[in-house]
Amino acid sequence: MKRFVTVAMLATLAFASIGQSNDFVDQLLGSKAVTYGQVAYLILVSSGNIGEDVDTERAFEFLRALDWTPPNAAFDRPIRLDQYALLLSRAFGLGGNLEQSIFPTAHGAYHSLSSIQVIQGKSDPGMPVSGIQAIQMIGRVSDLVGMSQ
Repeated sequence: MKRFVTVAMLATLAFASIGQSNDFVDQLLGSKAVTYGQVAYLILVSSGNIGEDVDTERAFEFLRALDWTPPNAAFDRPIRLDQYALLLSRAFGLGGNLEQSIFPTAHGAYHSLSSIQVIQGKSDPGMPVSGIQAIQMIGRVSDLVGMSQ
């Protein structure tokens, strides 16, 4: 019960300021494995790269145009934790160490975000990302970015 309350509070805080639709949030929270389309919308709106009036398909197209997706990424394909970490790092400007800043990799982003506690608990770079986990990580990144500004 305590975990549910924490997640609910994080979700409310994360989305109150950006005004995303309740349907999207409900769908995301119920997802055991978020897709590239969902993540594209979540990350790009949260980071201010697109407006919340853009749909998930256009958000994914924009993510591809930025060349932030691997070649095998598809709109409805689940995203791995290391790939999600890389997208968060790029969207929010979390460079990590010098090597990661010059040659960003998904594995490097995973380790960088683990070291600053954005990724918490038992995890594996290749595991799928749940909707709850995606929202929690966005909240932690927002806290970090807010503290540095």
